[in-house]
Amino acid sequence: MQEEGGRADMDLTSKIAERSEQDLLPLKEDLAEWLSRVLQEQITAENLFDCLDNGVLVCKLAQIVQSAAQDCIKSGKSVKSLAPFSYKFHQKAKAGTFFARDNAAHFLQWCRQIEVEDSVLFESDGLVLQKQPREVILCLLEIARVRANYGIEPPKLIKLEKEIDDEIAAEEEKKPELKPARKEKKVSKATSIDAEVARLAAKYNVRIEKIKEGRYIVDGKINIFVRILRNHVMVRVGGGWDTLEHFISRHDPNKIGRILTSTPQACSHHHHHHQIPEMPCSAST
Repeated sequence: MQEEGGRADMDLTSKIAERSEQDLLPLKEDLAEWLSRVLQEQITAENLFDCLDNGVLVCKLAQIVQSAAQDCIKSGKSVKSLAPFSYKFHQKAKAGTFFARDNAAHFLQWCRQIEVEDSVLFESDGLVLQKQPREVILCLLEIARVRANYGIEPPKLIKLEKEIDDEIAAEEEKKPELKPARKEKKVSKATSIDAEVARLAAKYNVRIEKIKEGRYIVDGKINIFVRILRNHVMVRVGGGWDTLEHFISRHDPNKIGRILTSTPQACSHHHHHHQIPEMPCSAST
């Protein structure tokens, strides 16, 4: 019996790890595409952490971001200056070595100097030993947000965040009362987002009503923004993102107004008034 119980625990752990990997995939794809463009390297979602785990590319990324900030200041743009990345990193570091850890530590020290919040930082071994994929992704997306302030095209997810932030800002000026959209007499073809929201709402027995395009209310309480990223349907959670299915699957209908999500809170300076309530949770995967 003990052996069967152990096997069941291993199966559950394996399923959780597999699901976590699936939920991270959209973020990995978006980050890999951005890093490929910025670093001029062949980076994909599949090889992302193998490319990063020696710490060389994250140090190069820090240099590029800091250089972009300097260029903006020299051109007379009113932007915040960034702390220089003045560390001599090991450009030929091998994965798993002391030199790789040293590179990761230099990058993390620079992140703290430019005031990246601890909530989106990782441990050196989290990168070097690939133990904290979620934290590494969230940290590098935060660096992408920083870089967007210096005229560099950000990842698609960051563009979607700005689109949502602009929508919120426009509404705060008008102060409209958000209500579910009225059903039109004419039957219109549902968008791909509408169809996916309806499918998942039925699958997990959650009541979701549409307010407007890309905007919904869960159980009449929780206002969510939904967007399509490539072939993934994503929901804005706090200062970050989750897949819509993962988000809805963890909704507890017995606790109205609560959404349980494994997405850690992002930096406080990226929070907005119309946030999706979320429970405190572990950032571990």
